[in-house]
Amino acid sequence: MKYILSFLIILAAAPARAAEFSVTLKAAEDSAVAVSNQYRGARFSAQAAEAAAAAAGSLLNPRLSLEGSLRYISTVSEIKLPAAMGGARKFGDNWNYSIGPSAYWTLFDGGALGSGYKSAGRIAAARSAEAENAKRQAVLKGRTSYFQLQLALERVYLIGENLQLSLSQLKDISLGVKAGTRSRLDGLRANQETVARKRDLLRARADLSAALRDFSFVTGIDLPGDVSLPLDSRMEGKEYGGADPASLFVKAEPYETVLERMLPAAGGAVEKELPAIKALGESARAYKAAAGAFKAERLPRLTLGARSSLDYPNGPNLYSYVQNSASLALSLPLFESGRTAERQKESELNAAAALEKRDEAALAVKRDFDKTLDSYKALISEQSLNIEAVDDAADASRLAYEAYKAGSGTWLDVEGANLKELQAKTTAASANAEILLRLAVLDSLNGSVK
Repeated sequence: MKYILSFLIILAAAPARAAEFSVTLKAAEDSAVAVSNQYRGARFSAQAAEAAAAAAGSLLNPRLSLEGSLRYISTVSEIKLPAAMGGARKFGDNWNYSIGPSAYWTLFDGGALGSGYKSAGRIAAARSAEAENAKRQAVLKGRTSYFQLQLALERVYLIGENLQLSLSQLKDISLGVKAGTRSRLDGLRANQETVARKRDLLRARADLSAALRDFSFVTGIDLPGDVSLPLDSRMEGKEYGGADPASLFVKAEPYETVLERMLPAAGGAVEKELPAIKALGESARAYKAAAGAFKAERLPRLTLGARSSLDYPNGPNLYSYVQNSASLALSLPLFESGRTAERQKESELNAAAALEKRDEAALAVKRDFDKTLDSYKALISEQSLNIEAVDDAADASRLAYEAYKAGSGTWLDVEGANLKELQAKTTAASANAEILLRLAVLDSLNGSVK
């Protein structure tokens, strides 16, 4: 019983295992789209515009309705007849009603209804393009937050690796100080460097926590438990000189995997008609069609009608009867103070304005694409230098420590070499993130990555 109680006490005292959080780029993209209020709002607008287009198209077809009327008149006209013929005879009844189906079909209106339907369809196409643009922006935001999370993870990992190197070197120096082969000043300097790396790690973990919060905000992905002091999943089980235990271990896709998926964006060209540009073009076409509808309103309109109704009374005969009728109505506006002419002019000017905006947007997109592609190529060239610098810094750090142990170097040389190695690796990691960000922007302008 005593052994069982001791085991339970040890188990209770042992720290709880930190939670794990793993996420992929694809999950970040999908979630960012799913929670995007802007995209959902744009989709609702597109669906509303599609419904409006369908409603406008229905006006081109015959319309069938049930029509009825009920009327009461206080005085009914009558005719005076001789008594031999029955005396006075009313021409109807005080109550009159008529009810029955009626059909109408516009045979000719100069294309007003057709132009209205075309305009509504173009508006629907514009709203749909705006929704696609909002989706691309949501994907871009999701990718950006994911790449920033990757960078924060890499910084934590690199500082952790550097801290482990500092701890290992501090242990050697401390033994040398005790043995009298190293000066106490070197021991103090080694300890100062270790403390500085611990502080850097703590700050990097705080930055990682902030990156996780931003990532969760953009993508809507819930974070498990406490994320105040997370660590990279590659650091699980390693010792970092008594650093605060991880509240969460975070795992992201390897940089190489993400880069391989995003690389096609660098080989594409600007999409001929990006959604944002297409929306402006469709808006211009919608305005042109609306101008055509206003112009047609000044032309004659011919409408065919047919009706079958139950009427009461049948003149002086007080009974209900079925009445079938057909009609052909012609209307021509003669004077309206220039209303339709001004509305036509308004639509034509709006179309011209939309086309100007479209052309300007196309030029801006081409400029942004070229700038981003130039920046990407420069980063690729820079990264080759960064990789070389990382290799040289790693060799310099190793050689500086070996020289120090051999007595031909100083601790300041070792400290400087260690710091330069960390800086070189951090610079390379930052360049990796910048490359991915440039590729994400290029893909938003050419849609080459699936």
